[in-house]
Amino acid sequence: MIEPVELIGLAAGFLTAFSTVPQSIRIIRVRQAAAVSAGTYFMLLGSYILWLVYGIIQGAISIIFWNVIGIILGAAVLIMKLFIWKD
Repeated sequence: MIEPVELIGLAAGFLTAFSTVPQSIRIIRVRQAAAVSAGTYFMLLGSYILWLVYGIIQGAISIIFWNVIGIILGAAVLIMKLFIWKD
């Protein structure tokens, strides 16, 4: 059985990792990323990477899992911003 505190961590990780999805959808729909702050997404990507390292050190699977997902989704926004729909 999963501990209640682990459920909180799983829910928090899900929300954090998928927080970039609405922006990704918006970029794809309007085919433009000028209003997106690259600096914000670089910082977000950096935080995902640091949390991933922390999760690896702690052996916390939920932290590792959700931050890998976050890295992928955050990098997708940056790729769209910097290479696909450039300013």
